[in-house]
Amino acid sequence: MFKGFKSANVSSLLAALLMMSYLSGCNAAPQSPAAASADKTSGNQEVKVAANKVEEEASGPQLDFRGTISGETLDFNDGKGPDSPAVKKFKVTGHNPYNEDKEVINRGYTIFATACSGCHGHLAEGKLGPALADDYWTYPKNLTDKGLFETLYGGAEGMMGPQKGLISQDEMLQIMSWIRSVYSGDPKKAKWLKKD
Repeated sequence: MFKGFKSANVSSLLAALLMMSYLSGCNAAPQSPAAASADKTSGNQEVKVAANKVEEEASGPQLDFRGTISGETLDFNDGKGPDSPAVKKFKVTGHNPYNEDKEVINRGYTIFATACSGCHGHLAEGKLGPALADDYWTYPKNLTDKGLFETLYGGAEGMMGPQKGLISQDEMLQIMSWIRSVYSGDPKKAKWLKKD
């Protein structure tokens, strides 16, 4: 099959195929309908339990969420259904209500491992994408929960594409709670721990 190719061309082709396969892990792929249905059945019960732990929904106007790169207002019509109670509260307060919930933090790691670890490393130590556990942030706005959400949802420069429509907004909050749980930097810099 490869008779006409020189070995360098075969190596280049194989390297390109491996890289394409590896990079596809940076974006969560949609599941098959059967797998998604099975996940929803067990996942809905877990989300309901977590939602019960979230304080009563905050009242007030929704904050202005803008893309990290474009600065344009983010469109939350992502086709992922209605907002969970946690997402509704987050959109008013800008503080992730899951940051202290160990059960949700564990689920956040599972989602991170599937959707993000290919680029950011299994423990957020960085690979193709930057590390997420220290106190150096490519975008300083990511020190806040609101800023990190804007980057996840709307994307960033380089290979970090928008996760809008790939994972739900509630799953993004779960991922963020895990990222915050592995933070190894100076606690004084951890703005998400301070309630405004």
